[in-house]
Amino acid sequence: MSGAPLRVDAAVLEHLATGSLVLAAGAAESAFRVALDWARASVAAHGPVRLLAPDELNDLRLCVTVTLVGSSAALAEQLPTGAETVRAVRALERLLGTRADAVVTLNTAGENALLSVAAAADCGLPLVDGDGCGRVLPLLEQSTFTLAGVAAAPLALATPSGDVVVVESAGGRVEDLVRPLVPAAGGWAVAVCYAMPGGVLAGSVVPGTVSRAIRSGTATPRDLFAPWSLRRLCRGRITAVEHPADEHGYAAPEPYERVGGQDTHPWPALPSRPTSVLVAETEGLGRHFRLEAHNEVLLALADGAPVAAAPDQILILSASADRRVLDVERAVPGVEVEVVVIPAAPAWHTPEGRRLARAGAVGPQDTQEDSW
Repeated sequence: MSGAPLRVDAAVLEHLATGSLVLAAGAAESAFRVALDWARASVAAHGPVRLLAPDELNDLRLCVTVTLVGSSAALAEQLPTGAETVRAVRALERLLGTRADAVVTLNTAGENALLSVAAAADCGLPLVDGDGCGRVLPLLEQSTFTLAGVAAAPLALATPSGDVVVVESAGGRVEDLVRPLVPAAGGWAVAVCYAMPGGVLAGSVVPGTVSRAIRSGTATPRDLFAPWSLRRLCRGRITAVEHPADEHGYAAPEPYERVGGQDTHPWPALPSRPTSVLVAETEGLGRHFRLEAHNEVLLALADGAPVAAAPDQILILSASADRRVLDVERAVPGVEVEVVVIPAAPAWHTPEGRRLARAGAVGPQDTQEDSW
């Protein structure tokens, strides 16, 4: 961005909303509309939100991270009051004994992107142009902030019922402590976490993700993915969708709610069973692709050879004019698709990053460490 600092006003918010859907495969339309209405109301009531570049953060004492926890489907069923973000931010400020200077989102996808704008507007704070993932990951502690040594706790949860819960945790137990609170909260809550000075945030945030989503939202469907440096693997037709759990010798987890993302699936970020999507390439080399997925695509093979893998984000796009992202659970044989890859932030390609990015996966991970 150049010139005057970008402000997220009503018009820019609409572009951000459109661009945020690029990374939000599986987002529930009803929940997304609720989050968008929330952000619209907040901006209308309090005015535009200033967007801070990472190089403007060094003098800030306290920056806080905002995210939706739980199921986004529950957000559409138990509507927010609009006060949840303020209550959570103020609770963490009271615990830490200082006021927040800026808000950052955990990821810039779907409801989370919109929730961060609402939080910044409602609290009268600027929003950082960046996030803690650069993509979507299922668990609260899967972030570049964790990789930089910043703990998610202390953490404040605000529920739509008016409750506020503060969690202080030693070690990596935040996920285990937050998980049972979410169903009691009605299926979702706002979490404010990863409190840190601006200088630390500047060195650990994935920069430019908010403005990237805004640019994407101003583009035509053909150019929607241009800001993400997208790499195309193939164009083809889905020939089969398989659920080969038994052949791998492990069972799918019992369902429970998801934290740290915005999907409609139960916890962790996995569907009830693993999924393989088979795609026959209809142009070029005519290869046969196999996409191995647990909610999101984790590995892409072309004629049996790996061509892409997590932590890069592998997306299945509709080959129609709108190029919408298809959720793995909605993949059906006969559909014409494109398979593309969005490169992950460099932090995810370190050994520590690859291990943390795989923390929510189920199955034989250890044998893949060198290839991920």
